[in-house]
Amino acid sequence: MKTLITLALAGLLALANAFAASPKMTCTLTGKEVKTCCCEQLKNGKLICKLTGKTLDKCCCTTK
Repeated sequence: MKTLITLALAGLLALANAFAASPKMTCTLTGKEVKTCCCEQLKNGKLICKLTGKTLDKCCCTTK
């Protein structure tokens, strides 16, 4: 029983660390927080911001 409680606590701790460690990402063009990067690779090697539709040379997302 003690082992089961220890394993459950270890699992909860790992889950809490996973959520706490996930970086927040922000689109620098809109200032909005995004869960995943809003830039998409185009065929010509450029990026396009899905939020603004602007073509970019480098990604507009930053992590905190």
